[in-house]
Amino acid sequence: MENYVKGMNTDPDIEWGDLPFKCLPSNLTWMKVRPGSKMTNLIEFAITSMDVTKTQMWSGIGPAIGKTISCVEIVKRKIPNLHQISKISYHKCEEYWNPKNNELDSLRVVRNVPLLHILLSVEPLDSNEPG
Repeated sequence: MENYVKGMNTDPDIEWGDLPFKCLPSNLTWMKVRPGSKMTNLIEFAITSMDVTKTQMWSGIGPAIGKTISCVEIVKRKIPNLHQISKISYHKCEEYWNPKNNELDSLRVVRNVPLLHILLSVEPLDSNEPG
């Protein structure tokens, strides 16, 4: 790879239709965790919003998965008797590499980055839903 320079990345955002759950309530709070997100801000907002919406979706991609799990476990400790469904999948990201000399072709690399969704609810969830 010493003959290439990294170009642009295409990393499409996760949309509502991409979520792996069948029946989601409309008043859902969707917590999208990024690697640079502050855990204290996420947890404070999650606890205050759980009083209103009663259901939360936590999503983390790649390096944010560990932070997502930690936040969910802290919320579960602070709010007892929550119901949970977890789903693991992959998200496609594309990287483009430009050659340093004209003899080489440009490269397109498709990576599958792990993706985690955790659904938390005060009310019982569908027991037939796997996860």
